[in-house]
Amino acid sequence: MARLKSSRYVENALALSADEAPIYLLEISHVLVATPLRFVNDNQDVVSNGNNYVACAFAVQLPSDQDRTTPRARLSIDTLGGDISAFLERTHGGRGAVLKVLQILRSQPDFIEDEFVLDMSNVVAAVPTIQADLGYDDVLNKPGTPYTYRPETAPGLF
Repeated sequence: MARLKSSRYVENALALSADEAPIYLLEISHVLVATPLRFVNDNQDVVSNGNNYVACAFAVQLPSDQDRTTPRARLSIDTLGGDISAFLERTHGGRGAVLKVLQILRSQPDFIEDEFVLDMSNVVAAVPTIQADLGYDDVLNKPGTPYTYRPETAPGLF
């Protein structure tokens, strides 16, 4: 379902020389951590809907268009210090983390223009950046049951 955009956002999207560009907010959450990590891709912090987003550089590489593969985007976040490292330690390498990407305008920080929720996987922590794959679990190619009963695995049934 399409999300309604503010009139200010539509004006800027259709303008040849826009007054302001949308900014992106990241929320990285996990069931083992009480409060999610919040970042904004800007040079100053932003408060949106009562939540403080810390200024941090990040980039998203769009997924490739290859046959027979699940599309995966790639996220790269600059390391800010101990917060994200502690998050990765508490969540066993970020396994099961969920990323929410929010799009806002600085003039209207409490109005969410767009929102995407993606699963994070293959998190790699290097010195300058932390990288992760973004996408959805490939549930269509997983077996319907966790166990398969065959004569080799369950001889008593056959």
